[in-house]
Amino acid sequence: MTQQADTTPPVSLKNELIRLMCVTMACSVTEVVCYGDAAHVYAGIMTGNTVQLGWALSAGQYAKALPIAIALGSFFIGCVVASFFRVQLRPLRRVYWLMASLLTMASFIRFHMPLHLFVELPLLAFTMALQGEGLSQFAGVKLQTVVVTNNLVKFAKALTERYINPGADPSNIPSRADVLVPGVCWCTFFTGAGLGALLSLHHAYPLIVPIILLLFLGASERAGA
Repeated sequence: MTQQADTTPPVSLKNELIRLMCVTMACSVTEVVCYGDAAHVYAGIMTGNTVQLGWALSAGQYAKALPIAIALGSFFIGCVVASFFRVQLRPLRRVYWLMASLLTMASFIRFHMPLHLFVELPLLAFTMALQGEGLSQFAGVKLQTVVVTNNLVKFAKALTERYINPGADPSNIPSRADVLVPGVCWCTFFTGAGLGALLSLHHAYPLIVPIILLLFLGASERAGA
């Protein structure tokens, strides 16, 4: 029996890095905007939120603990929803467009300060959960763009094993993608955090940047489908 040739086009590392930078930039700008609007609570960095929640509860600061708990709960629910509707969220452009829609809603809600903690915060946390669950592989490398601590570990490990102290077995040496993907992700997150701070201070609609990036990704994937 003749085997059918694989017609799946090869993944371009350049295109995947562009997609990674757009996704990561959208995330980091959103994180900073949420941090500034919602009493220094993160939309997607649940390690930081968990530390703050433990501190607030131990200190009896229950009013401070409430928005942190809201963010944690909203993020968890978002992950459950994204996992449950995994099939419906394929192709990935549906994730991009859904995230862009939620961020558009948040852009208008953030003008009403009383809604920051109880509407904007859970909306942004839910959006970050969709990204964390639905967008976690780039150029064959699995990683999270919502938090970047583990990406630093991956970057350092891959850099060392490929360029600084490669092993004797070539099959165990990380690929260029293994080095570039986590490194580019961290650098982009850092840059996006600075951009997000500037936009929050000097622009009425700071979330317009992640919205445009997500729409671009959605349109690009549809054009390439």
